[in-house]
Amino acid sequence: MRKSLSSGLRTLGRSLDSVTFSHSLRVGLLAQAMSEPLRMSDEDRQKFTLACCFHDIGKLGIPDSILLKSAPLDPSEKIRLRAHPLFGLEFIRKLGWSDRRMLDTIRSHHERWDGTGYPDGLSGRRIPSWARMCAVIDAFDAMVQPRSYNSVKSLKEAKEELDAQRDVQFDGRYVDLFLALPDSTVERIQSIQ
Repeated sequence: MRKSLSSGLRTLGRSLDSVTFSHSLRVGLLAQAMSEPLRMSDEDRQKFTLACCFHDIGKLGIPDSILLKSAPLDPSEKIRLRAHPLFGLEFIRKLGWSDRRMLDTIRSHHERWDGTGYPDGLSGRRIPSWARMCAVIDAFDAMVQPRSYNSVKSLKEAKEELDAQRDVQFDGRYVDLFLALPDSTVERIQSIQ
């Protein structure tokens, strides 16, 4: 599995723009840290980490004019962007991935606890657990890193936002798990550009 992880990261690095690659790497490293207290097997932790690293691989199917747009997206652009989990799922299947939890993480990382997410509008425990964890990490990293569409939050502000979205956007259990990570770990990972 370690060989798969390093090979997967090389593929990811060659495929994505530097901002998305750095985001994907940070999400994967935070996933690794967050999964430690769950007592997953080493193989499951590596699979979860790899799935989180590849969560946005479907953005390869989205034009930069949408991904890097600083103005609000128009309705057709939103529809296109919201298709990236499905593009990602197809891409990963073509690479031969078959672990259901990994595939579900890529497909469902934008689902919301309250059912207002995409692509399937799943809610609560109908959202696969790895995708629920990835959603917390993905949102946190998006809040604290510069993006064309948002203002950067401090680590404290981002953690407060996660807490405010518990049992709305996110599974509260995984918000708690993320918030329990040592600040030094989060800060070290967030320094990766």
